[in-house]
Amino acid sequence: MFFNFFNALKKWIKFCWVLPMAKIQIIVGTVEGTAWKAAQSAAVIMEKLGHQAEVNEETTPQDLLRDTNEILLVCCSTTGNGEIPRNIYPVYSALDNEVLNLSGRRYGVIALGDRGYPRFAHAGLLLEDAFYRSGARRIGDILTIDAQVEDRPHFAAAIWAKDWVNDIGHELH
Repeated sequence: MFFNFFNALKKWIKFCWVLPMAKIQIIVGTVEGTAWKAAQSAAVIMEKLGHQAEVNEETTPQDLLRDTNEILLVCCSTTGNGEIPRNIYPVYSALDNEVLNLSGRRYGVIALGDRGYPRFAHAGLLLEDAFYRSGARRIGDILTIDAQVEDRPHFAAAIWAKDWVNDIGHELH
């Protein structure tokens, strides 16, 4: 019995030791800063877990192509009647018009919104669809954050990021 425990412990240590660390670019679409704050909180958790995370609030379409090993995380609020924030619209437009080929790339999505509006978290979902159509492969589930329910969306994003990083680890291992 002790021998089995020792072998299991040895395998677990080996798994943790060789777990590859990811490089993550967090692409932010925000108007009032809520999505930026959520992205910053997620980045802190990812870095504490040993990954490299960069929050990019002024993303250009070319930023998505700069490093094919980089994992992309979209953190986007919804504005108006389901519109995409201006600062991330050029990225959405390039993806939607199929200008970018992200085949083989991995991504995740945090979509912020307010259920009081008919198109709850619509901007994040539009970006998710555009990434999918560009050939990218989503890791994990989409996090949707409702402003009517969650008064601290940055905490929700940080908690989700911890689990999402585990999904990345399984993907990379």
